[in-house]
Amino acid sequence: MLLAVLAGAGFSQDISRDLPYVSVDIRRAPVAPKTAGGYLLQYELFVTNWYDKDITIRAVDILAGDVLVQRLEAIEGLFPVGSGQTANIGPRQTTTLVLSGVANNLPTKLDHRIHFRIVGDSQDTVVLYPGTPVHKDAVRLQPPLRGDSWVVMAGPGGNNHHTAGVLQFDGRNLVPQRFAIDFMRSWDDGQLVHGDRANVHNYRAYGAEVFAVADARVIFVRDDIPDNPGQAKANALPDTLANLGGNRVVLDLGDGRFASYMHVQPGSIRVKAGDSVRVGDVLALVGNSGAPAPHLHFQVNDGPGPMISEGLPYVFDSFVRDGKKVAEQIPLDGWVVGFESAVPQR
Repeated sequence: MLLAVLAGAGFSQDISRDLPYVSVDIRRAPVAPKTAGGYLLQYELFVTNWYDKDITIRAVDILAGDVLVQRLEAIEGLFPVGSGQTANIGPRQTTTLVLSGVANNLPTKLDHRIHFRIVGDSQDTVVLYPGTPVHKDAVRLQPPLRGDSWVVMAGPGGNNHHTAGVLQFDGRNLVPQRFAIDFMRSWDDGQLVHGDRANVHNYRAYGAEVFAVADARVIFVRDDIPDNPGQAKANALPDTLANLGGNRVVLDLGDGRFASYMHVQPGSIRVKAGDSVRVGDVLALVGNSGAPAPHLHFQVNDGPGPMISEGLPYVFDSFVRDGKKVAEQIPLDGWVVGFESAVPQR
């Protein structure tokens, strides 16, 4: 009806020169856990091109009110790893940008400006996506491990298969592993394994005890998947949704939060569905079920299905980094941390 009125008044129906035909969406408002230097902002920006020709994203501005927080111009490094997505977006196509950074002072909301170039144009066009709320209510947990030299692999603060793992389920885009961590453990020489890499017993992480991060209820246990040998090219069981993550324990933490522990040793799980556990209780042992090398995969979600719900942030009550005790932070990708026995064993 509007287009008909414009045409009758002598206006062109091509209004693309005045209204950018690009839509932007942040489908999960960021919840920023505390980390070194401030608060970690880890979220996704979905950009759709509604033109009948290609566009190229040139830059992304992140603003807090009138203040430019950051301009992102190295666009090619923002797309999910292995997705094949680039800054070039075809007609009626959507791309995903993975945004990650640390803010010294956390604003209550953020605005985003997308600079893009329509093919054939000589100047950029800009579209504004205003008013994304930012929250700080990350759940506080005790660490899931004890001891020193735990290496944070594919962790928060990076663009990796966890943080950029966008999955589709029931018509929604989800990032189940947005804040997931693979904890591997190094020896004193910094190596993760000594000797034959196929022998899981040669990895320092293998066999370490895994602990309840809070008082919780066990809602799911899987304990029948064999360990893979180290450096395995394929898993012992087919890669179905039911088998992903290998043997695992899922805890209901309350308030719509669920913690998942994955890749534990077969036969090592000491709890069953329906059990109540106390913080610090031993749940299982680190294994290599459904994994190429022994480690503990840990994540928190807003639903009981760890691969069909949104990944949520969390902070650990304390840990040690570079010889210093750190309180109420989330460790970032690449950090080496130690966890003290803050909770008495029962």
